[in-house]
Amino acid sequence: MYGKVLRRERLRHQLTQTEIGGMIGKSKQWVSEFERGNIRLNLDVAVELANALGLTADAFLPKRSKNVSR
Repeated sequence: MYGKVLRRERLRHQLTQTEIGGMIGKSKQWVSEFERGNIRLNLDVAVELANALGLTADAFLPKRSKNVSR
């Protein structure tokens, strides 16, 4: 799911997997694996990706359900 967000935004910014990987200190292989859903993202990398793409980190974080009772 979040891999699709990365792919969409990476392509919108006309970046290759190698280029976005270099911006966040990850390999092309890591980016490819993440885009295919084979890698889970930690908060630090979510923030780095968001900053590199001009997004907020919540673009790569799970959404909270609005139906949760308190």
